[in-house]
Amino acid sequence: MSCSESARDQSPAAWRQEARHLGRSGTILAVNQLAQLAIPFVTVTMTGQLGVAPLAAGGVVGSIGLLLFITALGVMQGLIPQLSASLGAKDLQAAARTVRGGLVIAVAMGLGATVIMAGVPWCLARAGQDPAVLAEARRFIHALLPGYLPGIVAIALRFFLIAANDLRWLNAIIIAGTAFNLASNLFLAGGRFGLDGMTAIGITIAMTNWLMLGLLMTAAARSRHVPPGVLNRHTGLAMREALRLGIPVGAIFFTETLLFTGSSVLMGTFGKAALAAHGIVLLWLNIALMIPIGISQAAMARVAALMGQRDFATLRQAVLVSLVIGFALSIAIGIVLMIGSSGLVLLTLGTNSAADQEVITAARGFFRLCAITQLLSGLVIVMASILRGLRDTNSVLWFVMLIYWGAGLGGAVLFAFPLGLGGTGVWLGITLAFVFAVTLLTVRFGRAISRLPRPVGTAPGTATSLS
Repeated sequence: MSCSESARDQSPAAWRQEARHLGRSGTILAVNQLAQLAIPFVTVTMTGQLGVAPLAAGGVVGSIGLLLFITALGVMQGLIPQLSASLGAKDLQAAARTVRGGLVIAVAMGLGATVIMAGVPWCLARAGQDPAVLAEARRFIHALLPGYLPGIVAIALRFFLIAANDLRWLNAIIIAGTAFNLASNLFLAGGRFGLDGMTAIGITIAMTNWLMLGLLMTAAARSRHVPPGVLNRHTGLAMREALRLGIPVGAIFFTETLLFTGSSVLMGTFGKAALAAHGIVLLWLNIALMIPIGISQAAMARVAALMGQRDFATLRQAVLVSLVIGFALSIAIGIVLMIGSSGLVLLTLGTNSAADQEVITAARGFFRLCAITQLLSGLVIVMASILRGLRDTNSVLWFVMLIYWGAGLGGAVLFAFPLGLGGTGVWLGITLAFVFAVTLLTVRFGRAISRLPRPVGTAPGTATSLS
């Protein structure tokens, strides 16, 4: 690249173009991520109408289910940089192998998640959960089981469309799924067909997952950007590279989500009201994180595509724009969580009765630390996604994983029990984990960016390759 080309790439117009690109794709994906949480929101609202025990059961089962889905999501995120880079380099045969390998990975993980969830009631019984909560959780899980396989395969199809930058139908599909879920919940509510409340909600979620899978399969089949040869068995499978990138990410996602799952188990020792309040706050934390997740997925696909094209000047712009937008949005969301906590709790419960006052009071207290955690987690999400786009899965990410267990769960136990802070102590442990995670990732991130090749005529003496 010549010096004139380098100067042109650094012009304000080039920066604006990169910001528009990320803004367009990031907004679509952020809206899609938010819309996906409409279904868990409906679930919490429906379980809340059944009473405190069903609400608590839905919270603990939801946190375990989220652990499995997030782990699968992390592993399959290795598909995005691999597929985006292949498409960026116009290697359609390699792209087709990635799609085929990704589908095999998704089916295997979906079957594994189903088996694991089938054993959750036994585990909850031995964890000392409230008998009323346990009974509701058992009914809920049994109804949910048929929905895990389609739900996880749908993640892979969605990532294929993101990597191919074919986002046209994603929001329409999630809106259709949410509308179906809400209508089915209302139709099955009230004991129709002899179904109890938790069973009806679980069946509705399973049916919704199958519907979403069918819609995403249709969108992928009609996409002009998904590579040809996917249905040809002679094309082969590209699983090693996807797993090399995805397994460390899945492990980190697993431990991060296990931090929240473990916090739910710890919170259950403080009673049904504390557990229900914790579930409400986690729901809003997940909703808040959907925006930086959307930005991060767009950034990862963009960075990986530019790596495939070897366009490092534009890649640096994409990285900086992603960081600025992700940080600014996380600050704004944190402010909303801080000042709107009371309204968010009441919106979730749909009531302000005397029976719910203990839940409302506990949730308001948890929201203060939730806002800080959201800001830190948003930074982790964006930086880690950019590193994945750069195919950087350095061992520092494994240290982040250990931090979630050590500083997070260890700190939660310390603050909650020996120091006597109860549920607030659990949230202090969660926040502490993300403080350490941001610190470690910032160091690694700076090193990875400094090793990117620079255009001719800029910053002589820098390294010229990624290690």
